[in-house]
Parts: sequence; structure tokens; C-alpha cells
Amino acid sequence: MAAFLGRLPECWDSARVKLTVMQHRSLSWAVLAQANLEFKGQPIRAQVAARFVAEASRPLVRRLGEQLARLAQPLQGRPWPPHRPRPQPVDRPPDHRTITRAKSYPLTRCTAEHAALLMDTGDHDFYLFTDDLTGQDAVVYRVGPTGYRLALLDGLVPPSPRTVLPLSVSVHPVPRHTPDQAAARLGRTELAFQFFRNADTDRAAVLYRRYDGHYGLITPAERPMPPQPAMRAERIRYR
Repeated sequence: MAAFLGRLPECWDSARVKLTVMQHRSLSWAVLAQANLEFKGQPIRAQVAARFVAEASRPLVRRLGEQLARLAQPLQGRPWPPHRPRPQPVDRPPDHRTITRAKSYPLTRCTAEHAALLMDTGDHDFYLFTDDLTGQDAVVYRVGPTGYRLALLDGLVPPSPRTVLPLSVSVHPVPRHTPDQAAARLGRTELAFQFFRNADTDRAAVLYRRYDGHYGLITPAERPMPPQPAMRAERIRYR
């Protein structure tokens, strides 16, 4: 990681590496390596799984390079389908899963394209945000023939006609659930996450499967974030 940071053309603001060791007979991997980098004020996150700690080094650095390349060309989406599938989480029976982590943050108000960029550079499969075109709670995620899909909390308003990314719009109504009901539905479908209207708050929420086999819950905080500036491409070269 230190060698990778030394090759960057400009100073980075902060960097952190987190290693998690997991042992479970259903897993083909034992180490989860995560790197968080702030480069020119932009947060970047990479996460890889490996059998041993030493094996995680190269793919983690390679993933960070891909994140920086995506940041340098914000209007050029990440290839789909991914050439490296996500590692499977712990195979925990649905009735043994609980919501072990809940996060709440002010939703970024931006276009669907910018939300897709934040999703990619954060190494996530989805990103909860406020759609700048409609003002609705929304989520972008990776799926389908184009690779990027937008789901809005209310209605099926399409994205701006100037959308550059190959973005499709979900035609399915967003279900209304409590977090526990969303967890029960997620257990039945075995999907990676569930976007739903929180019956307790009437706002959007996302319930997702964690690597430990349990669930995480993301909800919006009340204080909205200011609109994000338009994206522009920058060239990043490595020494």
C-alpha cells in the first residue's frame, strides 16, 4: 500500500487499511482486505477477499488503481459484467440472520450518473442518494443488460435524456416494509440487497447482506447534503 501511494502523482489526504480474518467452513476465502483512500478530496474504497493476508495485497492495490481510473473518467462506466465476481458471504440460514449494523447519513443530492460514480469508486454494488432531477430518494445499482439501473422511491420518472451512462430505470414498485419485514423478504429471495420504503419513516432504506451472513441497514439522515458539482474528467498518471 505504501509503495502504491508513493507512485501517485499528487499527494493523497489520508489512507487506511483494514484486515478482517473470518473462518467458516462455507467460505472459500479467509481474509477480507479493505483500503480507504482520500485523493484530492475524493473518497475511494477498495475491498477484496483472499485465502491468506499476503494474497490480498496485489488484488487490493490493483483494485485501487481501477478506482482511480474510474475517478479520472467519471462519464465512462465500469465494465459489466464484472470480471471479478464478489466473494460469497457466510452461508448463514435466513432464520439465523439479524440486522447487526445500522448506518444513517445525509443523502447526497446528485444526478444518477454521479451516484453511479460514487458507487463505483466506493466499491459498492448500490448507492442510496437523492435524485437531483426529481428530488426523490433513489438508488443506483449494478444489474441487467446495461449494468446500471436506477430505482426511484415514487413513480417511474426516467433520468435526464442527456444521460451518458447506459442506465435503465426499474419498473417495479418499491415495497413498503419495516426493516424486519424487509429482512424476511431478503431471506426468501436471496438477493444481495433490498431497496424499500421504510414504514417507520416513509423514507427510502436499503437492507443488504454483509460478508458475515447477517444484514446491514442504511437509512437517510434528516439533514440533506448540498448538491454535488458537475463531473469532469481528469488525467491521473502513475510514476
